[in-house]
Amino acid sequence: MIGASAGITIGSAAAAFITLLKVVPRMAQITETRNQVKLYEYTIMLGATSASFIYFSDFNLNISKFLSIPIGITMGIFFGLFASALAEVLNVIPVFAKKFKAKHELQYIIAALILGKVTGALYYWLIFINK
Repeated sequence: MIGASAGITIGSAAAAFITLLKVVPRMAQITETRNQVKLYEYTIMLGATSASFIYFSDFNLNISKFLSIPIGITMGIFFGLFASALAEVLNVIPVFAKKFKAKHELQYIIAALILGKVTGALYYWLIFINK
């Protein structure tokens, strides 16, 4: 019962997140395919359901290390850009800059965020995980 209620909570949060970002209407607007909105919605649901089944099963791709490197880099770039877009939508950086009166230092703040994220990821994958 606890697992089911947690799943419902997470699913509701994910749906609210996608709705807040207006992913489907933006994709339809950018690609000029407003008549395909249902297809976008079904694709998102199918992707989330498939990812859940794959996560909880013993599914394995058995790909080489050389192929996994560009896949990992591509996924890292995607999630980094996605996090940046979320921060932009929620106005985290402008609110931070206004609150701390750091409007003119905004480029340094963004650079520090990027360098901190890269440094933390490199430390984790190259040093921490090998111990």
